[in-house]
Amino acid sequence: MKLNMKLKCLILGVFLVTCTDSTSTTGYYLDLNNSSSEIHEDLLKYKKANNIEGLAFAIFNNKEVLYNECVGRSTYGFQITEETLFSIQSISKNVTALAVMLAVQDGLLDLDTPISSYLPSFKVNSCFENKTEQKITIRMLLSHTAGFTHEAPIGNNYDYKPCSKLDHLNSIMETWLKFPAGKSYSYSNLGFDLATTIIEQITGQSFNDYLNLKIFDPIGMLNSTTDDQDVINNPNKTEGNIPWVKNKHYSIPLIGSGAVYTNLKDFIAYAQLLMNFGQTERKTLIDRKYLLEMFKINTINYGLGTYVDKKGDILFVNHNGGGYGYSATILWFPEYNLGSVILCNNSANTFDFCFSRMEDYIRAMKLSKTNLITAEFDTLNKEYFMNKPERDKPMLVSCNCDPSLQTIWNKYVGKYIIDPEGMDLKWYAKAAHFLGLGYQKLKIYKEGQLLKYNGSFGEGTLLEYEPGLLFTQDNEAFILKSEQSTFRSIRIQKRSK
Repeated sequence: MKLNMKLKCLILGVFLVTCTDSTSTTGYYLDLNNSSSEIHEDLLKYKKANNIEGLAFAIFNNKEVLYNECVGRSTYGFQITEETLFSIQSISKNVTALAVMLAVQDGLLDLDTPISSYLPSFKVNSCFENKTEQKITIRMLLSHTAGFTHEAPIGNNYDYKPCSKLDHLNSIMETWLKFPAGKSYSYSNLGFDLATTIIEQITGQSFNDYLNLKIFDPIGMLNSTTDDQDVINNPNKTEGNIPWVKNKHYSIPLIGSGAVYTNLKDFIAYAQLLMNFGQTERKTLIDRKYLLEMFKINTINYGLGTYVDKKGDILFVNHNGGGYGYSATILWFPEYNLGSVILCNNSANTFDFCFSRMEDYIRAMKLSKTNLITAEFDTLNKEYFMNKPERDKPMLVSCNCDPSLQTIWNKYVGKYIIDPEGMDLKWYAKAAHFLGLGYQKLKIYKEGQLLKYNGSFGEGTLLEYEPGLLFTQDNEAFILKSEQSTFRSIRIQKRSK
């Protein structure tokens, strides 16, 4: 491990830790005025408090790893190492955005061209405007401003049945937009999954092959993948911990929004590529201006596949991921040239853990900001932060619903459940479901002249756009006109009046 003179003077010791006791810990770290032993203890407390079987964590700058530790075991019982494969879930969106920017750099894509130019057969439903697909751009896909709801009907976070990528993508055309294209913000998986399809169309490659060619191989991410078969074939992996299911492995169909698997070693390499603004040891992988396009905030502190915000006086670039029993964070303090990543095989607040450890490191090392980086990011997002309340103000728009349809509301009234499909449940979960317990629930009821709902996804008033198609006040669709009803594109079942 190469260290510059400043670090050599500050570091009190470097030592290797390997354990085979009950803590199951491997790693190495720099003892910085005892802060390393504190981080080690914090990791063990964090693991215990969140019932995490195994995790991998690191702090680094743009050239070297400053702290690296793996704690616990995989869901298969093996000790977690820096080579253990985890899903990073929604951090995949950052990888997809980088892949798109590489295609833009190569002249294959334009961020502000309507997606209908790349996907001429794609259509989407909207009660606000006609031919919306001719107005949605790639920039909107990557900034959550296209108007999509969060999930697709097939292949979502509540649907564990195996499905093809094509079935998942085709089902996006069954969804209804929440607002006119480009007029507001709603966090969604769908735009990123469409972006991968566009890349496949213009390159003639699978998205995984494109990632290998343009990102993973050039920076040495040799074990990272979106190919589920690669994951299955890798013996050094961990599944996410979903306590009530028997099956360990579930295929993730959300290729652009949640399907990237990586390990700690590869994850650090990816973060360091961002920290070096696209530079590798041998060449420029992506020009700085394209990364800055990702870091330029559109609204709600989101650029293109990237969160950018300030906490106190610390500017940070970030994305988190969670789902299928995993959680992960990538976090970078540009002004301090400091980054951190964490991978967990259980649900946990990974962001706060990384942020707090990095704050402690800054204090221990007495780091100071790099003024040139501060100036660059201030220039990039000064207007946004100056006008944040106005820029983040949601657009209040509703569909023109038909009040004459009130006479048939009685058939919608009742209790509904959301039942994740395709999950191989353990016996006690099956028993709970048989008794009607453990479900996420909804209730639709009449109150005077209004039709209302409440339950696991909040509460509010419903308006009917056409028979069997109703919208909430934030324009999420209830589709109750077929044998298979949905809310927010998630399948629901009516249980009783």
